[in-house]
Amino acid sequence: MATEVRTIIEHETLPITTKREADRPTITRSEAKRLKMIKSLPKNAFLWGHDSIKWSQFCGVIRVGDLTLEILPKIYGKEGDPGACRSALVQMLRTAGFMKLHRIDSALMNLQNYTVLDVFIQDLCEQIERELLQGKLRKYTMHEENLPVLRGKLLGGYQLRHNLAHKERLYCQYDELSEDVHVNQVIKLTLKTLVPLAQRRFAKGLLIRLLYVFDGISDISIKELQAQKTRFNRHEERYADIYRICRWFLKSLYQDVAVGKEQSFSLLFDMNRLFEAWVASVIKPAARESGLFVREQGPTKNLVHREGVGDLFQLRPDISLSNKKREATLIVDTKWKLLNKGESKLGIAQSDLYQMQAYANRYDIKRLVLAYPAQEGLDNYYDLQYLATDDLLLRVVTVDINRPDTASRIIEFISRPVEKGE
Repeated sequence: MATEVRTIIEHETLPITTKREADRPTITRSEAKRLKMIKSLPKNAFLWGHDSIKWSQFCGVIRVGDLTLEILPKIYGKEGDPGACRSALVQMLRTAGFMKLHRIDSALMNLQNYTVLDVFIQDLCEQIERELLQGKLRKYTMHEENLPVLRGKLLGGYQLRHNLAHKERLYCQYDELSEDVHVNQVIKLTLKTLVPLAQRRFAKGLLIRLLYVFDGISDISIKELQAQKTRFNRHEERYADIYRICRWFLKSLYQDVAVGKEQSFSLLFDMNRLFEAWVASVIKPAARESGLFVREQGPTKNLVHREGVGDLFQLRPDISLSNKKREATLIVDTKWKLLNKGESKLGIAQSDLYQMQAYANRYDIKRLVLAYPAQEGLDNYYDLQYLATDDLLLRVVTVDINRPDTASRIIEFISRPVEKGE
């Protein structure tokens, strides 16, 4: 079923109207009603207003019947160019390790009938094709069968039970190397599910071409998939990422609703989490050159101890940098939100400052960073001196998504004293 694609930028308000309007992105009342029913939508994906919906920091693709909504991140300097915002999102996903796309056609991404979902599909298909160069995954499976010749070993008890009157038959047990295994079945199910959802002919063609390769694989139902768990040995590990992505697709698509014949689903990324992973990935090379180790979501420590109960109030930094002794030397928290350049406090939440001070006290460090995306009118960084101590400094860094090298200021903050006006 062909769908209409409407592209909007995060934090943009989408009007709810009686019918869609050609000159601006809108959503009808019936589509808004179905939007409420999509189970895979994060709770805070959008806010309801008066005859409107305002999107939050979740970006990706939502399909409601024959309408596909593509929500793209608001990238400094690129807000008016959906193609550039789409490209930035894909590059962030790729750098953060959420996607493994090797070739990104920039011209392709600027087409108006092309969505992020098609990029996800291309990424998955490229990964599958690369692994197929080494062959499909195969496993030995055990079979028991009545045969005219001996194969494997003869099962004496079954032979007497089944073939007492048929001396020409042999009840055998044997192993056979087969491609019809669970992982290949899941890949086939994913490809079949995505074919009707692909917006662009190129993406649909990739899926259909791969389906021919998996034509001899048995079909599997979503219930069978949910009931089975897979462990990978060292020979099968190369398919682990593909299997994980397939399960992610299927979980998102099959937990949603179908209103009549109109399917609805969502594939969204939390930009807070993506920005954190992107910053960590970008600063790793510079950290290694400085002899530092980057860790995400850790190390964890508790803030207080209660007698008879134990340690309470766990601290888990977004990013920490440690020296060769594994001692934390810098803690970085990332915030995917806009600062207020005209305000003396820059719009920084007071609770964030308290949290950063708690990190400094508990991890015994003197350097803290709050990283925000760059925006017009902001300086490269702002230094805040905590008044309770002379040597505890918080640097507010603004990072340009279009220039990943700007994140190197985070590493520089450790290696040398801060000089005013640098």
